[in-house]
Amino acid sequence: MTRSILVVGRDPESTTQLASLLRSRAHIDAVEARTSDEAMQLAGSAPRTAAVLLGGDEPFLHLADRVATEYALPCILILPAQCDGPDVKMHEAIMAALIAPVSADQLGLAIDVASRRFQDLMALRREAETLRRSIDDRKTIERAKGLLMELTALSEREAYARIRTKSMDTQRPMVEIARAIILAYEMNGEAAAPLVKR
Repeated sequence: MTRSILVVGRDPESTTQLASLLRSRAHIDAVEARTSDEAMQLAGSAPRTAAVLLGGDEPFLHLADRVATEYALPCILILPAQCDGPDVKMHEAIMAALIAPVSADQLGLAIDVASRRFQDLMALRREAETLRRSIDDRKTIERAKGLLMELTALSEREAYARIRTKSMDTQRPMVEIARAIILAYEMNGEAAAPLVKR
């Protein structure tokens, strides 16, 4: 399977040389961009595997953040031999950094490592988001359960069972039933109670 790499650099000659270096490896294609706008356009125009940026100054780091956030691409920086730019370790979009000049093997390995690290990062973010939603849903259900206990003198177990039964009867998630109870209570207090059948 051919991997498509976005190569971004201000210097046309260096950018073309790096793109050619990538194309010398099997199953790798490279597209070139000279500006941030062109890079963003190319990043979204077709599926890409990674972005390689020739530079480590603030505009390049900002571009790396945008490419990673908007198009889920891992970024590799190629830094000049003498680099006094910002600390690239502070940018989580940067999955790997190399000091020029680089070989095809070094660059290929960096892309492989960056891609794996980025996939791991994305998986952790998805897991964290799922956990956050689960916690938020649990809080919503707990609040609705408390309201039912207050309005109907049900026990905690009975209030939970009512929400669960309504969820099964309507084939809607429990959190949706809980939100409806809370909304009804906020709008008209006692109106929340009839939402859950006795």
